[in-house]
Amino acid sequence: MCQVLESHGFPAGDIYELGPEETSPLRSAVVVATPAVRAQFGTVLSSVYAPAVLASFGSGRQRIDIRAVAPHGAAAYRAMLAADLAARRTSGAELLRSNRIAVSPTARKQLSAGQVDSRLQLTLAAMAAKRPVYIVAFNSFAAGADADMPVRFADMTQESSGHVVGDRSATLAFLRSMTAFLRAQPAPYQPLQVETVRLADGKTVLRIGFAAPSPLGLFGQP
Repeated sequence: MCQVLESHGFPAGDIYELGPEETSPLRSAVVVATPAVRAQFGTVLSSVYAPAVLASFGSGRQRIDIRAVAPHGAAAYRAMLAADLAARRTSGAELLRSNRIAVSPTARKQLSAGQVDSRLQLTLAAMAAKRPVYIVAFNSFAAGADADMPVRFADMTQESSGHVVGDRSATLAFLRSMTAFLRAQPAPYQPLQVETVRLADGKTVLRIGFAAPSPLGLFGQP
């Protein structure tokens, strides 16, 4: 698995190999739970070390889960996740009250429910301060993720007065200015992905996405 990750461009220096002599995966932020890793750690992997599934591939015994590691244990992680969800709900409600942010009906429900990653919410607020935006959709693009994992991707265009909200593609000026703005952001607010995407309905949007796992407690930081 480590060789496969390296072959796909993952930095070798960021890979920590689990083997028979390793008793804990806590040195990592995520663990790739292959059949061999699950056999090594058993139920302790999901009940103690890494309770949250970020993505899952395959099925049966050959399934591979990407799990978020909980440095302070599963109970502490779940408590932090619940507190983070409450903070994301509050922030989402504030974004929905902004006259510079318009959203699709589905995106509205996701913001109201606190389902949107905190980095993504804060970035949207910063973008809207520069130019009014319309959120076409929020997505996670992670197959098999736990239902309570925040969505980390957004498709958007500019909001244009005099037109039906969201009916037009993003303009070249919007794409260029927002791309430059996003790529200049410091960590942890610089997206992993910033690209122009053509949707199935023909609309061109700006897609931004953040890496997993989502940080918890970001709204409580100074």
